Amino acid sequence: MSQNNVIKGEKIRCVGRWVSKPRLVQWTSRHRAIEIFVEGKPAIAEVVKTWRVLKS
Repeated sequence: MSQNNVIKGEKIRCVGRWVSKPRLVQWTSRHRAIEIFVEGKPAIAEVVKTWRVLKS
């Protein structure tokens, strides 16, 4: 997937006509993530809560 097609955020809302079953995938190290696919004409995704890095 190219960088132009990536949406990053803490919370993302997706709207579409069809949603796949959640699938457990390996993420970083021993962490796991859930992957779903949303299809539609068009499928829409928007960032509800932006991702921010806390500086210490």
